[in-house]
This record gives sequence, C-alpha cells and structure tokens, in this order.
Amino acid sequence: MKSDVLEPGDWCRRCALRLAELDGQLSHTEALTIAQDVHAFERTRAMDPETAAEFVADMMSKTEPPRFERRSPDRPDRAPFLRSLMRMLGPTRRLA
Repeated sequence: MKSDVLEPGDWCRRCALRLAELDGQLSHTEALTIAQDVHAFERTRAMDPETAAEFVADMMSKTEPPRFERRSPDRPDRAPFLRSLMRMLGPTRRLA
C-alpha cells in the first residue's frame, strides 16, 4: 500500500512507466491511458503506482477475464478501467 500521498499526475506517470516496462509494445499514450484508468479504480489507486501496474499485469495474464471488487455502490456498472484495458489489449494481447 502507498506510504506517501502522490498527486494523481505523478501517480499516473509512475504507473505508466512501469506498465511500459512490463509490456514493451505499449505506446506512451496507451500506458498513460491505462494508468489513468487504474488510478480511477479505488482498489488500485490505494496501491503504490508500480504495485498497481504489476497487479494489472498479473490480472491480465490470467486466462479468464479479470474480476475486480466493487467497493462503492454508486459506481456505474461499466467502469472505464476495464473498458480501456480490454480495448487496448484486445482478446489475444496480454501484459507480460
């Protein structure tokens, strides 16, 4: 879990850098878009940015679609986080 409070932009930049390290095929724009979606999700936003990137990579490497816990009852049914990841990665491409 995070020990220092980071500004959202700093958090997203660090997460995007780690995502790009994990998947060399991601463009800077793609990595930043995913990082912004990861930051928007309550569970991953509470993590250090690098830990969140590794968590996403681990979830996306599973054969089944990832499942994420919802903690806020007022969230919309379709969060941008998963839509963005699935759009960016497609059905066959996974973060390594």
